[in-house]
Amino acid sequence: MRCCSEHAMFKWNYFIIFGFTVPLCFGAEPFRPRDGSVPFLVYFSSRYRGLCVGTLVSQTAVITAAICVTDPTIPTHDTRPINVVTGTSYRHPRRGIRVQVTKIIIPKLNNSTADRAYMIQKSPAILLLARKVPDVLTEVPLRPIVIDYKGEETISLHEECLTAGWHFFYKGDKIYPGLKFLLQRNVRAQYVSVVKKNLWCNTITLKFQKAMTNLGYTGDFEDDVSICTRDPNLEAQPCHGMYGAPLVCRGKAIGMLTAPEAQWSNCTGYSNLVQVFNSKLIRNFMHCVSSLFEPEFKLSWEAMKKGMENGDEDHFDYLQDIYDSMLYDASSSEEV
Repeated sequence: MRCCSEHAMFKWNYFIIFGFTVPLCFGAEPFRPRDGSVPFLVYFSSRYRGLCVGTLVSQTAVITAAICVTDPTIPTHDTRPINVVTGTSYRHPRRGIRVQVTKIIIPKLNNSTADRAYMIQKSPAILLLARKVPDVLTEVPLRPIVIDYKGEETISLHEECLTAGWHFFYKGDKIYPGLKFLLQRNVRAQYVSVVKKNLWCNTITLKFQKAMTNLGYTGDFEDDVSICTRDPNLEAQPCHGMYGAPLVCRGKAIGMLTAPEAQWSNCTGYSNLVQVFNSKLIRNFMHCVSSLFEPEFKLSWEAMKKGMENGDEDHFDYLQDIYDSMLYDASSSEEV
């Protein structure tokens, strides 16, 4: 269907100034948030990208990356069913409630393969669920989050934001043969900083532009469609299996990781391009589907961060048997 032709997670260093010990915060490592603190997060298996993350915009609608449900190079759509796993932050076949997707809404696409590929890799998709899941059936009751599709929040440089999902590439992590990466069973979250794109995401931008040019794309590369984020500690970054993961700033989802070409060949660069929901490229589409947004999760940013504390930071449980079903579009992992 087409539409519209300071908390425990921080790492501290201490300096003595005029006889006083002053703690200085240098960002945060990925951590396991308290159970139930990210009730807007869901996941599903994608035929195109292995594992994808979704964000609840209502109790029966999910926003995710269009590239998770559409092949950029094939004009026809895959009509096989998709089941979204809701109501849990722990990935396991017997955990959570699986809800079938009844309709997928994406922006109107051009017939040109190159233009189509560009649009898909910069766009969100809306998944409409077959039913509303009652709170009594779930470990984590479903609670949508506010989507800033109007650009009401002006995000500044060095703004502290949050991203969450099931895979972060840690400093020193092993890349297994065949580009297989460790995926978490428990959801992980990480605080990141908004930084200058031309300084920290230039490599990703150039790789993406080269990939699109190779496909025959001759249009403009819009500058307002994305922002650049990075881990201040250079410890970890979102990577494979994080397609569609939201970026939450000031308590609202302002964008997502849509995994453009070359994004995930940078898994040790500790920076990511995030496609924003208020970009001109998808503005008409977002306004068209905005009637589906019924957020119930309206905590303040400080309350949301406070609610994530007391999770188990040190416990990591990896899921290795999913490797064979994961798909990757990267040929290498290299630093910026």
